[in-house]
Amino acid sequence: MKVAVVYQYYQGHSAPGHSLVYELTQYLAEQGHSVSVVSGETGYMKSTQPKLPWYKRLFRRELDGAVEIIRTFTYTQLHRSYFGRLMSFISFSFTAPIGLLKLSRPDVVLASSPPIFPMFSVWVICKIRRIPMVFEVRDLWPESAVQMGILRSRYLIAIMSWMERLLYDQAKRIVTLTQGIRDDIESRGWPSQRIEVITCGVDGDMLYPDPEAGAAFRQQHGWQDRHIVLYMGAMGEANNLDVLLDAAASCDDDRFLFLLVGDGMKRVDIERRIAEQRLVNVKCWKPIAKAHVRQCISAADLCVVTLQDIPLFRGAIPTKLLDYMACGKPVVSGVKGEAEQIIMQAQAGVTFSPNDSVQMVSLIKMLMEQDSLRLRMGENGAWYVLSHFQAGKSRKAMEDLLIEVAEENRV
Repeated sequence: MKVAVVYQYYQGHSAPGHSLVYELTQYLAEQGHSVSVVSGETGYMKSTQPKLPWYKRLFRRELDGAVEIIRTFTYTQLHRSYFGRLMSFISFSFTAPIGLLKLSRPDVVLASSPPIFPMFSVWVICKIRRIPMVFEVRDLWPESAVQMGILRSRYLIAIMSWMERLLYDQAKRIVTLTQGIRDDIESRGWPSQRIEVITCGVDGDMLYPDPEAGAAFRQQHGWQDRHIVLYMGAMGEANNLDVLLDAAASCDDDRFLFLLVGDGMKRVDIERRIAEQRLVNVKCWKPIAKAHVRQCISAADLCVVTLQDIPLFRGAIPTKLLDYMACGKPVVSGVKGEAEQIIMQAQAGVTFSPNDSVQMVSLIKMLMEQDSLRLRMGENGAWYVLSHFQAGKSRKAMEDLLIEVAEENRV
């Protein structure tokens, strides 16, 4: 099978942020498939900027193992503002379809969203070249932006909603990462037989309980006697990190250290607030490479996951939640819905009302006083991820789906 994957933020383990698409494409190549990727210039949380002028960065071919990559020009200052984010999406919308045209005709295209704008232009090329497209929905756009209050323009909402409907109509299969996203799409009229749930999987060779690495990390930074509360991931509007800063501000125990690792549009505001309020118990680090994530998570006593309290996020399963659990760390979660259900079923942590920093601090202090409970929750979480979220199963499910769609198109 010859497969092309279009995803704006393709990156490997040396870059910060998730590497799910990288791991999928490497797996497909190992199975003997011919794999190409059309991607933008940078990962979602990669801070280094290109040095060459834009006209020398329009298209660039790379090889990552047996995977061919076409990097196309994209506006890279996506975390400066919402306008910068929009410019990043629009620039990839123009260059991604040309990148796809530079490939020999694939048997199937896997288009991964968000963003949604490039997916529309990619579909146009698939239509012209008669290539079946599988549409992977990682987040519901534009509805998530509307519910967060980011997107208010009726004109833009109408355009994006039209694109969403067309993509769902035209895709041979719709792949969702969670049951909640699937239920939403199905409830709006798309047939269940065209929608598949393929959850994010965790690579057990990379993320697993590693107490020795955690102890070394703590010693390296002089944190042997600190209670480390870790948040690792995106720092955007959706992530509701104000509740974590509120909790840190109200925590009167100087043994606690709240460590935030990541990047996003709200990072500047977070750093400003830390400085203005003199939150000496908070550190804000730049994102770290995926290859070093296990050591950092293993150094924590507790890990935190937060999202805004909007209806759409009740169908979300943040990848950081699974990463924490895979590394055997108890979770303090301010996310309702599927994420809360996973934590409760696994008995891997505790949950608080999304905006209740007082409850959050109370739970953190309670867990820090019970070493055996934290250990048991961590063990439960690691077992649950191994049992329900193995990356190998997710990759095989995607491979089978892509083969099925490619074969249907040959008939």
